[in-house]
Amino acid sequence: MPFISAQANKEHAQRFYELAQMASDGLFTHLFGGRAQAVLLEMFLRDDNEFSHRHTRFLLADGEIAGMLHGFRAGAAQAGSGRSLWLMLRHAQLQALRFFIAAVVLRELLDFVGERLDSEDYYISMLAIYPAHRGRSYSKALLAEAERLAAERNCARLALDVDERNAVARAAYRGAGFEQVCESKTVNIAEERLRMLRLAKPVTRRD
Repeated sequence: MPFISAQANKEHAQRFYELAQMASDGLFTHLFGGRAQAVLLEMFLRDDNEFSHRHTRFLLADGEIAGMLHGFRAGAAQAGSGRSLWLMLRHAQLQALRFFIAAVVLRELLDFVGERLDSEDYYISMLAIYPAHRGRSYSKALLAEAERLAAERNCARLALDVDERNAVARAAYRGAGFEQVCESKTVNIAEERLRMLRLAKPVTRRD
């Protein structure tokens, strides 16, 4: 299955935005409202934050972008987390108050993601496939690419977070060898109760 590294251009940025919204179930709209697209596009086009194009790989099917893997070695990305927050605030503009309110609500989840990763983890931040391309085992291809990248970066473990309510995704990850290692506290978002599960699997080292 062919993959391409995301380029810092507007076409790839738009695809990143669409797939990131799918992967996060609209979380960025909850954080930024009508500014969500502008914020994500700007961060994708830059080099110095966790949402940069440098961390994104697109899956191709019949020459078209079918899905996306966004991930990074946790130790390297944590150094840029402060820049990510600053960029979010700068580009939120009039939505800054909304962002702060949402961030307070989501603090437990944000702390969970940031504090429970080992520096040698390869963290799968987002994985998404366009609806028209689902049901073709592309998620397995994306996870295999993540493991290849993790081994290339000498990571010891793959890690990701999944919504406890997403039974389909949880089953797919279990089938790929992931096991639950911890869970977040439950938070209430838009009258829904949300809890994230951390799943992980060892990386097969390639000599």
